[in-house]
Amino acid sequence: MGEEGSGAAALGGPGAWPASDAEQVRRIESMPREVGVLLMVAGVGGLLLPGPVGSPFLILGGVILWPRAFRGLEGYFGRRFPKLHHQSMRQITRYLDDLEKRYPLEK
Repeated sequence: MGEEGSGAAALGGPGAWPASDAEQVRRIESMPREVGVLLMVAGVGGLLLPGPVGSPFLILGGVILWPRAFRGLEGYFGRRFPKLHHQSMRQITRYLDDLEKRYPLEK
């Protein structure tokens, strides 16, 4: 499993993914619902058009919009495919960081 499999306990259980990915999932869960809609749109676009993979965007958009329903799916994805989950989290983190730079959230 390598270093991706050894991590802190997170939503998916102990050793599901690295602590940084678990922190990113918590960050994503606390985002506004509008960001969830943007992630879902990016996910559908990623499935229909060549380019970024769409399924991580769909899953994490679902985590924001319907946390109870998608938290289990996201945890399964992290346990079953830890390397792919980690790469997906990096991709989504870059997307969200860019989005936050362009449109800072008002608190």
